[in-house]
Amino acid sequence: MEPRQDADDTASRIIVSGHQVAVGEALRDHATEALDELSRKYFGHAEGIACTFSRTGKGGFGCAIRMQSGKGLHFEGEAEHEAAPAAFALALERVAKQLRRRKRELREDKPVNPTRDGVL
Repeated sequence: MEPRQDADDTASRIIVSGHQVAVGEALRDHATEALDELSRKYFGHAEGIACTFSRTGKGGFGCAIRMQSGKGLHFEGEAEHEAAPAAFALALERVAKQLRRRKRELREDKPVNPTRDGVL
């Protein structure tokens, strides 16, 4: 299946696929929307996002998300659960946590703003 691209942001590529699992249209749409929203929230857009669903040996589902935001920034999250949407939610939260931490690092790395601190 071809990767879906948003009409608003063609630079952002989101690929949702299954490894020996058929991914339904509802799950694919939900994953695409959630990943697009997450990438816009933290960095404006991502250069590439790959989300792969698979079966685990325990009868559940696994989800692996890999996001590239440019400048050598790569974020990855994996999770397993009995239901595919729950596995996706857990993996998405792990990626979101990495994005939050990275954004905080970038924000705290900037020099102190004297007008904000009330020095002037």
